[in-house]
Amino acid sequence: MYLGIRIDYEKLKEKLCGGKKILGSILYAGVSAKPYPKKRKFLKYVEKAGFVIQSLPFDPASNKQKGVDVFMYKDIVELALEDAFDKAILVSGDRDFVEIIRKLKELKKQIEIWSFKKSIAKILIEEAGKENIYYLDNILNDIVIKE
Repeated sequence: MYLGIRIDYEKLKEKLCGGKKILGSILYAGVSAKPYPKKRKFLKYVEKAGFVIQSLPFDPASNKQKGVDVFMYKDIVELALEDAFDKAILVSGDRDFVEIIRKLKELKKQIEIWSFKKSIAKILIEEAGKENIYYLDNILNDIVIKE
């Protein structure tokens, strides 16, 4: 949940793909050894929506996720090197993903960034190029779960 908004992940995937064939959707998440029922329910829901969950266990000392960014970088780059995709769609505005964008560009892969306008890092826009940036704000009415 972001800003009190509940996202319909199936609809999100449909919107981001724009009717094009998709080979896979991956959700990267930190998962504690004993996830709370709410987290387990969310992960089941996301899997049912067609996402593969790639998770790293929480660090037992701090009970926080560590190394997820490096894990994602390694996973995405390995898939790119295997030529498993033509375009990566990243849903994040976090500046930590600049290196992934740089590497994908080096490997001649297309990249699309989806983020909320308020939460996208300027360096991400600069690195990906404005033409590759899209805003979730513009499709929010189509992907929000209406109660």
